[in-house]
Amino acid sequence: MDSMALISTPISEAWPIWLMLGLLLCLVLGEVLQPETLKLAFRTTFSKAERMYGDRAKNIYGLTFLNIFRVGTVAMALYVYSYHTSPFAITTFGLLMLLVIAFVGIKSVLSMLVSYTFNLRKMTALYGPQYNNLWTVLCVLLYPIILLYINVPHVALLWLPVVLLVLFVVLLVIKSWQYYYAGPLSLVYLFIYIMTLELLPMGALWFTTNSLT
Repeated sequence: MDSMALISTPISEAWPIWLMLGLLLCLVLGEVLQPETLKLAFRTTFSKAERMYGDRAKNIYGLTFLNIFRVGTVAMALYVYSYHTSPFAITTFGLLMLLVIAFVGIKSVLSMLVSYTFNLRKMTALYGPQYNNLWTVLCVLLYPIILLYINVPHVALLWLPVVLLVLFVVLLVIKSWQYYYAGPLSLVYLFIYIMTLELLPMGALWFTTNSLT
């Protein structure tokens, strides 16, 4: 029995806890260098004061730490909830971080192309900070769920990320409507934006993650 190799899982490995602590440190540093970032992110997400955060002067280091926190949290969530093959390796997590970064980069390029096609560059520039706030709120709420699941895997914790994802999509639709709706014709852009630049890429990201894990 002692000679049997321990199966590598999120709960048996030490690195996920240390990595999560590192991500928490990035969030704290981001908040210290860019004060009230989290407060304004939640306030603009759950109120009508959408543009307040986008008008603030930005600290490049604070934003860098915040982006590391968001990318790392999303990558860890994808890995933990799609994991089905041992070992649970930090190298695979690194690949998922690169995948998330590629997802963000491709989505940004496609968003600019669609915005240029429909002549909505000004509204897209205003909407950008609000979209980032949505992701910040999602990651802050998702972080403790991942941390709990790594330490105490429970079936109830499997459904909470789904609830958060549904909430994110609902808020995304509401905020997109507030910024882009300008009559019946704008519904075409809203449909293309949500389906092509949000839901389909999310599905592709999840499918690719499953193939890697």
